[in-house]
Amino acid sequence: MNSSKKSSSEVLREWRVAPPTEPDFRRRVWQRIGEQAKATWPSYLSAHAAAWSLAAVMVLSVAAYTGHVAASARVRGDREALVVNYLVELDPRVQAMLKPAAR
Repeated sequence: MNSSKKSSSEVLREWRVAPPTEPDFRRRVWQRIGEQAKATWPSYLSAHAAAWSLAAVMVLSVAAYTGHVAASARVRGDREALVVNYLVELDPRVQAMLKPAAR
């Protein structure tokens, strides 16, 4: 423990951090920024190929699922219309229920 009788709040208040300064810090930061500014899209994409591939797979998966759901709904509706038309042409009793009587 602390041999002196200072409270922890006093110790924290007096505590100072003095990191060593680096004289060429700013120059190195601007040098890294300049290197990144020279990068092209192909080099960026090749460096981040995994992330962009995952994003493309996710977008294509969502689009495929949405298309499947929309196509399924349309097929269901078309099938019901075909069944009704077939039954109307085949069975006169169904014709009487579905079509208004001609007079």
